[in-house]
Amino acid sequence: RQEMGGSEYFGEIGLRAGRPPSPSLSENLELYRKLHQAIWEGYVASCHDASDGGLGVALAETAFAGRLGMEVDLRAVPCEGDLRDDVILFSESCGRFVVTVAPEKSGGFERLMKDLPAAKVGVVTNEQRLAVKGSSGKVVVDMDTERLRQAWQRPLAF
Repeated sequence: RQEMGGSEYFGEIGLRAGRPPSPSLSENLELYRKLHQAIWEGYVASCHDASDGGLGVALAETAFAGRLGMEVDLRAVPCEGDLRDDVILFSESCGRFVVTVAPEKSGGFERLMKDLPAAKVGVVTNEQRLAVKGSSGKVVVDMDTERLRQAWQRPLAF
């Protein structure tokens, strides 16, 4: 969603406008229930909300926390309308999660989530890099996860 107002990203680039995230329990309740069930049934290897910094930050934090990498394609991210890559990566809309699932458990997880706006947007890799293809199919991020971790530990320059 185009909900960038008050986001870490807008703060970093000096913008103070835009629509802030609008939480909707009615929209997200079924997602929360299904995600809880998936965790309870052992499908989920890791789960990270995308509320603080958006999808891009959640991907980076997930990758460097596991000392792994990820290859992600933004064209697979469920979106409302045609959004720019930076909006997809850094919108802090509520009800979004980065969930990792072992390949042998993906079938069960996908069946559980089939009626929800959830999608496989990438894969976890052993190489400690976060590689993201944008909506054009071209790589828009290709960074070492250790470098991302170091940047994450530095305070933002507001």
